[in-house]
Amino acid sequence: MSLWLGLTCAAAADRAKVLNVYAWSEYFPTALIAKFQAETGIHVNYAVLDSPETAETILSVGHSDYDIVTMNAAPELAREIPKGFWRKLDPSAIPNARNADPQIMQLLKSVDPGNQYAVPWMWGTTGLIYNSEKIKAIMPNAPLDSLDMILKKDIAAKFAGCGISMLDSWGDVLPMVARYIGQPRLSANKAELDAVMAKLQEIQPYLRRIATAGYYQQLAEGELCLAIGYSGDAMIARRMVNESHGNVKLDYSFSREMVPFYIDSLVIPADSANPAAALAFINFVMRPEISASVTRFIGFATANAAAVPLLEPAIRSNTIVYPPPAIRQRFEFQAVYSPEEARAFTRAWLLFKSGL
Repeated sequence: MSLWLGLTCAAAADRAKVLNVYAWSEYFPTALIAKFQAETGIHVNYAVLDSPETAETILSVGHSDYDIVTMNAAPELAREIPKGFWRKLDPSAIPNARNADPQIMQLLKSVDPGNQYAVPWMWGTTGLIYNSEKIKAIMPNAPLDSLDMILKKDIAAKFAGCGISMLDSWGDVLPMVARYIGQPRLSANKAELDAVMAKLQEIQPYLRRIATAGYYQQLAEGELCLAIGYSGDAMIARRMVNESHGNVKLDYSFSREMVPFYIDSLVIPADSANPAAALAFINFVMRPEISASVTRFIGFATANAAAVPLLEPAIRSNTIVYPPPAIRQRFEFQAVYSPEEARAFTRAWLLFKSGL
């Protein structure tokens, strides 16, 4: 018995020096992880999150063994907080959280009343990422500011040869398709949902990939020429081109039909085995210089207001990262759906993907 207790205590002590992170690719660069480990002696295991729906499924089962997760504010946090997925934060342990942008914090209150569970990390939009030279060569007058680029059959057919991709996330894609065909909101009503899926099925033969992870690398390498993707991923792809000394020219546009807006936040699972390390990590990354270094590296807009003045003018004036006021006025949070609606959308999406 004493041996068992000794092993248990040793395991607990070891776990106190381990932080398991579940986050989007490159959200915490290697240099950042190394600095945190050196300062704290806490080892970081980094698992890559490739779909908010997958993450939600894993977390809903419990005992995920994750200590910190980057989760989208809407709709995920909006429906997960009432279900008890997340641990309330201890403000005294994260004084650097006060650096968060007040406007972003105010928006977060709509899903996290009182800002009790989440600290905003990065934010961005969903739009069109495209290889400008290939697109221009194929269609000089391409409607670059419209979802026509992918959702209009005749136009999608022109670009199929150079590679079209869309995010593997019904929560991102289906509302955009619904708006494109004139629906004010994505609906689980059979006739309306069938119309959305019919539009997707119409252009399905012209899609090369449905993916949320890795598609930006294929854009950077010229294997894809067009995608529905995240603004931050457009910046990552551009960085990859520069690092490889490539000649691919990538641009990003906000679709005139809809500008989806997201906030990825830092949250701690309710059953985290090491919440103290998670709080230490949040406090670390919310230092202005740390947050600024990440935006500088990956190109997502930081939600840390104190970090913005540390960024170079070229980043602060980059309209992909920080859109102009006219675009910001059109930002739309993703709607929160009932469990029945979510199941209907998930089924429709899986059926659509199975036909690719």
